[in-house]
Amino acid sequence: MAKYVMERTEFIPHPIGPSEGIIYEIKDLGIIQTPFGDKHKVAIKIQSISHRMEEDNKPYVVQKLVNVSGHEAGHLYKFRCAALKKTALTDEEAYNFDDQELLNVRVGYVVAHSISSKNGNTYANLDTVWRLDDQSKGSVELELSATATQAAPAAGNGQPEKPNKDDLPF
Repeated sequence: MAKYVMERTEFIPHPIGPSEGIIYEIKDLGIIQTPFGDKHKVAIKIQSISHRMEEDNKPYVVQKLVNVSGHEAGHLYKFRCAALKKTALTDEEAYNFDDQELLNVRVGYVVAHSISSKNGNTYANLDTVWRLDDQSKGSVELELSATATQAAPAAGNGQPEKPNKDDLPF
């Protein structure tokens, strides 16, 4: 069994309040175990065009983790409606999510902070999102992670398969 000593970093969360940014990555997180069972999740990442870190002048990033679900009460459905400036999605749109539809969309958003009761860390949470009228604002500066926009293969029932430990095809 290996033991690791990990360096603690001083992470500075995205500032509280309204901001503007660009959806620059949809990262497929695969199947995640939750208190409500196994759920297929994606992270929707937004690069700020209105706030930059003092230390290195890079844009802040905030992300929203959502279940891959077409249900109208789901966070993904609501996020898509807001970012695409639609009051509702058709059944076809709701249950056929193409992550490319959100990439490079300029959005306004509000960040709220919460403090963990477990470790005292401060987290930036994405509260509200809306599509900006000016879709030419800013440009993406950040690089995609290695697993960005890679969809999990679907099983015969339309649900993604659970990945194996070694990420092997068998």
